[in-house]
Amino acid sequence: MNDDLAGVGAVGGDDSAGSAIGRHVVDATTFAALARARGGTAAVARLRAGQLSKRMLLVRALHRTAVRNRAVGGAGTVAAGIDALYRRLLDLSRRDPEAWRAVLLHPYLDEGFTRAVVALERGERLDPEWVRWWDRLVADPYGHDGPWPRVRAECDGRVLELRIADSGPFRDAHGYPLAEPLDGPALRHWEKALSAAWEVLVRRHPWHAAALADCLTVLVPLRPESGGTAVSSAARRAYGAVAASFQDDPVLLALTLVHEFLHVQLGALLDLLPLHGPSTGARHHAPWRPDPRPAGALLQGTYAHLGVTDFWRAELAAGTDGERARTEYDTWRHHTDTAAGTLLDSGELLPAGVRFVTELRTAVRRPEVRGPLRGREALAGDLRALGLRPGDTVLVHSSLRAVGPVVGGADTVVDALRDVLGPSGTLVVYTQTPDNSDPSRWHLTRGYAVPEERWPELRDSQPPFDLRTTPSHGVGVLPETVRARPDARRSAHPQSSFTALGARAAEVTGGHAPDCHLGERSPLARLEQLGARVLLLGVGHEVCTAFHLAEYRVPGRPWRTYDCVVGDGRGGREWYHYRDVTLDASPFGELGREYERVTAVARGRVGAADSRLLELAPAVAYATRWLTTAETAK
Repeated sequence: MNDDLAGVGAVGGDDSAGSAIGRHVVDATTFAALARARGGTAAVARLRAGQLSKRMLLVRALHRTAVRNRAVGGAGTVAAGIDALYRRLLDLSRRDPEAWRAVLLHPYLDEGFTRAVVALERGERLDPEWVRWWDRLVADPYGHDGPWPRVRAECDGRVLELRIADSGPFRDAHGYPLAEPLDGPALRHWEKALSAAWEVLVRRHPWHAAALADCLTVLVPLRPESGGTAVSSAARRAYGAVAASFQDDPVLLALTLVHEFLHVQLGALLDLLPLHGPSTGARHHAPWRPDPRPAGALLQGTYAHLGVTDFWRAELAAGTDGERARTEYDTWRHHTDTAAGTLLDSGELLPAGVRFVTELRTAVRRPEVRGPLRGREALAGDLRALGLRPGDTVLVHSSLRAVGPVVGGADTVVDALRDVLGPSGTLVVYTQTPDNSDPSRWHLTRGYAVPEERWPELRDSQPPFDLRTTPSHGVGVLPETVRARPDARRSAHPQSSFTALGARAAEVTGGHAPDCHLGERSPLARLEQLGARVLLLGVGHEVCTAFHLAEYRVPGRPWRTYDCVVGDGRGGREWYHYRDVTLDASPFGELGREYERVTAVARGRVGAADSRLLELAPAVAYATRWLTTAETAK
């Protein structure tokens, strides 16, 4: 099975003005996280880069079509206007790439340009107001002088900012009657409702809050149905926008934002990577609708209702919504699981779609959260009781499953650690990428083997390590959560990187030699010099990376050749071969038990996790002596 999936877009997912049209790669980790509705801000960034590439292509298509129409006697005034618009966009991309990006990522640019291309291809007349609207957009990319008012919600330092699109063209793409432009009182009602909904999301659904705040920029007010029933919508060609009628129930409005955001997110993924084949005319049962649906529509609905299921699961765990949460969770879990099964049996999914829906169904079937749900303050209290102090530099190895149910998951654990460490402390995690290796060793580094005849092809196509975007492999959720933080610093080793947050992050991660995994020229040696500590959060000494530093100090340790793919400094890739110590963690469990027999190690519970806190330097010194004795006895 090939881990990574590719689609047309800007090379490497770069969204700069000068990007060439090429390929976007959705790595296996991001793909699986998206399928579970847990892609986070990293997936948003990747999908947004794809949208930018798509719109670059659309701008070119509109310009070519307009010029061709003028050449054959079409509408000259409109064609001239589009030509002038195209040249202004080119000029803006050179003068102010951020403003150019803001223009291209305007939610309704896709819908508007697509309608214009179709109309010109058919020889139909364009509404001149469209061109004037695009001109205004280029003149004011950030909408500072535009007609759409802004609303802002803030909770616990996290911000949601949306423009309320209550006027302008192309909003009819949402398929429901649009509300009238908002007056002052109506706008304040919306702002108050969104603030209350945002509090629900941040406090009980922070994984969704972070992603949708990064993606969504526009909300279109809709009219409710005649009986007052709320309606909402995401348009396929309006990335970054959702539409909804007003709701004063903060839980239901929060749910609406999650539901429609997932529609937006899946649409962006489908722009990069098809998950199902062309429509066959077949229709399939959707448990939430009376009318059978095509496979593509059923996939969209199933994915959005994964978000609904996930939302009510968290509400149920938080104990805040009583019987409503129980009823809604049971209903939507069953409906979504049934629909996923229908899709898998339909025969209309492509291989990537089968992988996606299989992962989705696994997420739907995730066990209901039971037991006490822990929050940020409680975890911080446990960490302090264990002995973690403000100003500490700490290397953390963890099992979130051992910690137990946590409001907000891994993000909350990271926040609790940083609360305890304070502004002068530093949090460090191991973000290894051993999967960046020769295919002949994938049975060891990836956990599966590939036929030898495929090795040359895989060697030619394997992407290079990128410290900004390459996900960690085999170290769990917490390191990936730290790596994805905007202020994280990562060391540059292509197979054994560390990532840090905090006061000494740059000092810890800088200067990691590419031919030294975990030795004297790695962050481990700097952690030793800084008097760092090691936190084993629900895991044993078997995964204590610090012990590897001792291996470099044992005389006569064997060496071997390592292979990985790196950037060549010119935008390409190359294989890098180097020799380093042969690493072997197999004795670390016994080593750790012996160390605890002779040294006092702090132990306690963090959440439900049996945890240890130890000083790194003394542990490495003991490990060096212990491993040297073991080596001599061989």
